[in-house]
Amino acid sequence: MRMEYRQSLRMEQKLLQSPQMIQAMQVLQLTAPELLDRVESELEDNPFLELADPQEGERTSEDGENQESQEQDEPDLEGLERLFDERPAGDGQRSSNTDESWDLLQNIPAPEGHTKDGILAELRVAETPQEELLDAELLLAGLDEKGFLPEGIETLAETHGLPLQGFLDAQAHLREVAHPALGAKNIQEAYLLQLRAMPDPHPVAEELVVSHFDDLLSNRLPQIATAMGVTLVEVRSALEILSILDSRPLHEYAPDNSMAIQPDVLISQNERGEYEVSLTRDGLPDLRLSKNAQLALEKARNDKRLHSFLLKKIERARWFLDAVGQRRETLLKISKVLVQRQREFLDYGMEKLKPLKMQEVADLVSVHISTVSRATRGKWAQTPQGILPLKDFFSGGQANTDGGSTSRIAIQKRIQQIVSAEDKTAPLSDEEIIKILKNRDGIKVARRTVTKYRKSLDIPSSTMRRNFG
Repeated sequence: MRMEYRQSLRMEQKLLQSPQMIQAMQVLQLTAPELLDRVESELEDNPFLELADPQEGERTSEDGENQESQEQDEPDLEGLERLFDERPAGDGQRSSNTDESWDLLQNIPAPEGHTKDGILAELRVAETPQEELLDAELLLAGLDEKGFLPEGIETLAETHGLPLQGFLDAQAHLREVAHPALGAKNIQEAYLLQLRAMPDPHPVAEELVVSHFDDLLSNRLPQIATAMGVTLVEVRSALEILSILDSRPLHEYAPDNSMAIQPDVLISQNERGEYEVSLTRDGLPDLRLSKNAQLALEKARNDKRLHSFLLKKIERARWFLDAVGQRRETLLKISKVLVQRQREFLDYGMEKLKPLKMQEVADLVSVHISTVSRATRGKWAQTPQGILPLKDFFSGGQANTDGGSTSRIAIQKRIQQIVSAEDKTAPLSDEEIIKILKNRDGIKVARRTVTKYRKSLDIPSSTMRRNFG
């Protein structure tokens, strides 16, 4: 094997992302609440970022007071040197900005204990024996997200090598405290347990669940009535009882992850009927580079280590200010283009939404498509049609007979209207819906597309929608 050194030239292109670019991309995709948290974090971490005082230019004072203020504003280099060894902001005591947030949190009610931990807490309050608490904890850990125990309680006891009776007692106690169907094997057993837990008996509904559940899922009501020897009216009455039962025993105890929506963009109409676009600034403070930055650099010029540290902090502050400004400018440009292209949608609603792709908006704003995606991620707009995600302004489309196109959302809305107006005793098939869309609305769409849209709207098939008279 021959080994030698060689010199060669090679040309290649690489995409290198500077720290400024990375920070700009991160800030661009932040929502308003996330940006506010990021601003507070940067204010605590960087001494050269400060809040801009809008009334600063209006203040007047005597020369002595100005001199005293100037002396107080001079940077404390000894304090800045301690930044080398200090922990990141947030590890120690709270800042004054955080105190206000903390006071606000004290006024927010604690979430209800509708979780597995909350159920165990109720058992502890009831002074449940320790062994039963352990069995209950293992049983809750074995439940799926719907509250079912698909493998059965016998398999659970065998897996943990514990007595079956202990799990049965714990399951009975859990059903008393939480839900009568908690730990059922499937939805059929869950319905049966809930029916038997009702104060009044419902024999028709119980027989329907026990002996004819598969036919029920296929909407074969006449066949069920004949097999049970009852009228169709009695079967429907049993269905009304089943409709009030829970299909997810643990659904009530799922954690509430809902949060208030704060729009990033405001779209309103002026007196001339023109739409105006602006960005919300609720709670978002104005930032600026501290006036002490240059003075601190000059004082630390003889200390290379401190001077380099301060220079990095100042550069980081400038990058962050640029990133916030760029986010505001980009989001505003994209929002204005969306309003221009979707004017009819804002006037009349979803039915008038036009097909619009992100690439079209990117070309109009002269940015990459990934920038449009980041800018609209998680952002909401307050519009005359309500508070909507910016993603809703984008939609694919289908061709019309007149040479135009209709957006996907508009077609879904139209399908929903067609199904709502149909004769429930003779529901429309997907083929019939296609004919209505073509003949009445001039929309050409394939059957598989109608089926996909129907399923996305949680509309069952014509067989399942049929209402027997």
